[in-house]
Amino acid sequence: MESEPLTLQLFIGTADDRLLRPHAFYQVHRITGKTVSTASHEALQSNTKVLEIPLLPENNMRAIIDCAGILKLRNSDIELRKGETDIGRKNTRVRLVFRVHINQPNGRTVSLQASSNPIECSQRSAQELPLVEKQSVDSYPATGGKMMLVSGLNFQPDSKVVFVEKAQGEPLPLCCSLHYPSNYHQPFHYYTLTIVTALLKIQLWPLLLPQMTTLPSLLL
Repeated sequence: MESEPLTLQLFIGTADDRLLRPHAFYQVHRITGKTVSTASHEALQSNTKVLEIPLLPENNMRAIIDCAGILKLRNSDIELRKGETDIGRKNTRVRLVFRVHINQPNGRTVSLQASSNPIECSQRSAQELPLVEKQSVDSYPATGGKMMLVSGLNFQPDSKVVFVEKAQGEPLPLCCSLHYPSNYHQPFHYYTLTIVTALLKIQLWPLLLPQMTTLPSLLL
């Protein structure tokens, strides 16, 4: 455990197939107020706004990120930047990028960086994404044979529900694709899955989950 405080840097990065870099159309925005529990400070590094958050030993070097928002810049403010060719209305996916610099006894500095999953910042695009609103069960036995009802919006034939086992260490995803006949587009159709996955097209779809005798009980 670190005995000296560290500074966590947070900025908004790109979420395309290219190398991760600061986003040209979105930047981090500092949030303050009575409901915000984490102190932060805004800084500017190479024309990129960075939010600096302290990591303290008394808090086990942890921080609650409730002080950061995502702000969309005006196209007119960035369209003249050198090397920027992306169109703001089309480049609407971002990542939260976290970076910390750790000084070593030999005088060197180790930099650690991690990024979030892609975040869709366009309301129109976000409305087209699959959305799970609720599920009928919160746990599932290893013996299988239990039905689960999933309800939501914008389910497409290529959509899938991802179940994650929240255990010690890294989360373990338990999912893969499921292909079903095109005539199974009616509501309330039952069929047995070969793995914990759901491809949904309609508002409500009951699923008969598979038997997984080699897996422990899952908390969904």
